Order: sequence, then C-alpha cells, then structure tokens
Amino acid sequence: MSDKTPVAIYARVSTEEQATEGYSIQGQIEEMETYAEQRGMEVVRRYLDEGVSGKNISGRPQMKQLLKDLGSGDFQAVIVYKIDRISRKSKDALEIAERFDQANVKLISLKEDMDITTPMGKMMFQMASNFSEYERNSTIERLKMGMSQRAKQGYYNGGLVYGYDSVNKELVINKKEAHVIQLIFDYVEEDFGYKAIVSRINSMGFKTKRGNDFAIHTIKTILDNPLYIGKIRFNMYENWSEKHRKGKNENYILVDGKHQSIISNEQWERVQKIRKKRSHKPSRSQSPYLLSGLVRCPQCGHGMVPGRSNGGNGKKYRYYVCGFHHNKGKTACRANSIRAERVEESVFEELKRIVAEPYVLKNIVQSVNDKRMNAKDPIDEQIRIHESKLKKIEGRIDNTTTQLMDDPTLAAIFKPKLQEMMEEKVSLEQKIEELNVELSECDTAPIDEDALYHLLSNLETILSKSDITQQKALLHLIIKDIQITKDAPRRIGRRVENINLHFDFTIEGLEHQTMDLLNTMNNMDFIKPIESWELESMEGVSRSELMDSLNILPLNEVRFPPNNPKRPIHLLQQHQSHELVGQCHLREGQGIIGPLHHFITQPK
Repeated sequence: MSDKTPVAIYARVSTEEQATEGYSIQGQIEEMETYAEQRGMEVVRRYLDEGVSGKNISGRPQMKQLLKDLGSGDFQAVIVYKIDRISRKSKDALEIAERFDQANVKLISLKEDMDITTPMGKMMFQMASNFSEYERNSTIERLKMGMSQRAKQGYYNGGLVYGYDSVNKELVINKKEAHVIQLIFDYVEEDFGYKAIVSRINSMGFKTKRGNDFAIHTIKTILDNPLYIGKIRFNMYENWSEKHRKGKNENYILVDGKHQSIISNEQWERVQKIRKKRSHKPSRSQSPYLLSGLVRCPQCGHGMVPGRSNGGNGKKYRYYVCGFHHNKGKTACRANSIRAERVEESVFEELKRIVAEPYVLKNIVQSVNDKRMNAKDPIDEQIRIHESKLKKIEGRIDNTTTQLMDDPTLAAIFKPKLQEMMEEKVSLEQKIEELNVELSECDTAPIDEDALYHLLSNLETILSKSDITQQKALLHLIIKDIQITKDAPRRIGRRVENINLHFDFTIEGLEHQTMDLLNTMNNMDFIKPIESWELESMEGVSRSELMDSLNILPLNEVRFPPNNPKRPIHLLQQHQSHELVGQCHLREGQGIIGPLHHFITQPK
C-alpha cells in the first residue's frame, strides 16, 4: 500500500484563455503532477473542464463531480493551478472553499502557494478570489466598451446571422439566404401566420445557418431584427445569461449600419403594423397541462405541448401535440395528438397504484437497488480500458510532436496523422467523462422504500396546495418521460404505453423551482420541519446550504434510474423482465375518482 498522500487535481480552461493567454489543460496537469510528486503526493483523481468559463459552477460538469466526491474519502487534498481556476466569482469561490473545509479536504493552489486551512491562508484566498472577480469584470467592461464603440460606428458585433456572411468582420449579403428573408417578409404581407410560413419555408428545403429546420421562434427573430433594414442594434439586453428578457435595456444602441439592407424600410413598417394588429395575448386554458414536456411524441421523441380543438357541439377539447410539429410544421413531424384527460388519468392512476399495491413499490426499489449494486464494476472496467487507450495515444502524440520539432520537414507526412490522433484523444476524454458521470449515479445510498412511500402517498395533497408552476416542477422531479402508442385506433385513439420514473431529488434535479416547492412541501410528514426564518433567508443562500436544509430523508441521495438511462422502470410495460404490474392495465374509460379528478380537469 502506498504511503503517499492521495490527492486530486482540478484543471479548467476557457476557449478564450486557450487562444489569448496560452493556457492549456495539459500544461496545467503536468505542472500540478510535478508539484504533487515533489511533495510525496499521489494523484488518484483528475477533474478536467476544458473550454468552459469560470463564471459559475452550473456549466462545469467536472467541478460538480468534484464537489460530489469530496466526501468519498478517496483523496485528502485537491490541487488547482490558480485560485481563479476554481471560479472567477468570489462568492462561488468562497462557497466552494467552505465545502472543502466541511469535508476536511485541503485546497492547494500551485501558483499562489497557499493553504486555506490556516487563518492567513483563508485571508489570502479571499483576497485572491476578489481580485480574480475584479479582473474578470474589468475585462468584460473593456470588451463591452470596445463593442459599443464598434456598434456606434455601424459595425455588427454578433455571431452568425441569417442572410449575411462575415467577410473580414463585415457583413456581406448571402444571396440565397437573402431570398428566404425576403420570402418571410412577403408571406407576412400575404397574411400567412407564423406556422404557415414555417411549413412553407421548410417544405422548400431551406435550412438555418446551422443546418436545422426553421421554427416559429426563428421566424419571429428574423421579423424582429432591424439588421435587415440596414440598422445595427446592440446591448438591447443586459446580463442575458442571468436575467434573459427581464434584463431589457431601454437605452440600447440603434444606428445606421455599414452593411447593405435586404428589406426596404417601407416593407418593414408594413410588416410590423400587420404583426401588431394580429398580436394578442393567448387565452389561458382553464385546465393546466401538467404533463407538457413529459409526454413524448411516439414518432420523433420530442416533448409534447398543449393543444386545443373545438368539437362540432362547440365543446373545447384538450390535447397534447408534438412540440416539433407545433414549432416547425408538418414537414418536421406529425401532430400525433392524444387527449390530455386520458394521459393525466392514466399517469395519476398508476402513481396512486404504487402506493395502493405495496408489492409494486417493493419490486421497484429492489430492482433499482440490485441494478445499481451490479452496475459499478462494468463501468469501472470500461473507464480503465479507455484510460489505458488515452495514455497510449498521448504517448504517440508526444513522440510525433518531438519528431516534428527535431525535423520540421516531416510536417507534411506527420501532420494529418497528428490531427487524427488529437481527434481520437478528444473522443476518449469525452467517453471517460460520460462514464464517470454514469458511475457517479451508482454511488448513492440504497433507496429507502419508506421514503418513497411517504412521498407518493402525499403527492395528491402536495399538488392540491401548489400553483401550476410548482405542480409541474414536482412532477418533473418524479417522472422522466411518458411514452404513448404510435397507432391511434379509430374511436379509441392513442393511449399511455410506458411511464418512466426517475425520482430526481439530486442537487441538479432540485435546481429549478426549489424555493417554491420547499414552501409548499414544508409541512409534509416526510420533510423535516424548517423554521420560518430559514425559508425567508433561503432566496440568497447557496445550493449546498439549500440541500442541507431540505433533508428529504434519503431522497436527497436518490436518483432513478440508477445509471443506465436506457433502462428506466416501466410501470405499464408488461413484457419486461421486471414485471411489476401484472395484468392491471387501465380499462377503457376508467377515470380518477375523488378530488384528484376535479383538480386535474377543472380550474382551481
């Protein structure tokens, strides 16, 4: 057994840093490994986030995994190249450091050479974190000023834009795409709706800049963009990544551009008047579509969205229709509609039956726990195989690079081979990362049957006390997706085929709408009571603190399915090896009785 101190290393580099500052993941790794070796440490884990920003944690899968593994006991310290590799936001950096402290894991910065377990080290860490954030904000401000000045001069700052190509940083009309832009504006004047325009454009075989079909939002974006009448618009929204449309800037830049227009000012004005005349707020359905996005199209697999139709007797009917069809028209997919009441009744009846028939829940728990226990070894073996291949390919890359440096005349021979090896290296790294994520889902404690029972038995009560947003959020935590039949026999229609559960009460699963759900679920008997002052202060706390406060029994460590997303639990499928429901399919026309039926189909 090695007497060296086990450590992990974390490396991060953004695409911009690789281009402008010469940072590289490999360079950071080599320096950190040398540092560890010189100090009697053994690197047992490597966490690498390549091409991602240090703005926040949400976009860094390997940082998330590192924080998850802090309590594993596999390493006693984590080495980073610089403090700003942790985060360029001081609040996030300090929160992460606190997580390390709680897990009794040292955080070592190679360049700053500090130990944050000491008071002096903590002070230095805070100063370094604050400076990193200041440096980042200053850089952003300088870039923004430069882009604003460029926009005021009439130059375009954005990325790809349909209708134009970028030549030497200037917009030049793309004739083929400009023809499509002209068609879209003409169709509005010919009184075509957005969906009809999408169907026409897609049926002609036109694609977006990225090679995708046109969608309704694509058409709206084009019709909203004054770029096509020769204008430059800049900074219309501030801090888009966090505020989205709520961050609208009233003092945005709108000036004449240096580029040539595609649409005349007169046509632009006519089209905007037509759109304004048509615009109206869509009427809200009296009944919520609680399962939108969860029901999957049987043809293309996309989430299904709300739809309505009027019957001959004047009665309105609720449906779920393919979202792909709804957004991109009949050329993308068929509607494949299913009555909303049928789906909702089937799903809630099955969830109730899990509680009513204990053997069903018991079999689910036993099946998932057994699979999870047996899943780790094969994944570990795959990781070892891929890491061995990665080590070999890295050695070959190093040898080839050395040969090229010794004799540059060999470049024509070795360059294609080197490119091929680099692509193989990237592919192997991606596979290893995917396998590590899969492996992490096997590392949770066994599922507690009682905890699931309490959750499901109280589900109706929780939903009845929640608003629509909270109801949907909770159902997304419980249900992965709902499969419906492709065939729709006359007078019977489509029916629910599979309900795939995942009970995703991990940090990622709770990330959205958690605060509202927490207030609603606070008094449920499977939740540890929380003081009112904790709820009031919850809005500004970190996700780690939020998880500590939730205490959803073992559920905060549970994720269904255990590791293989291709094999979730099928509640309605009779022909699986883990047969759970016998011959208990819903009878035709069977509904949900009691207040739940009223809750699903009637306004609150």
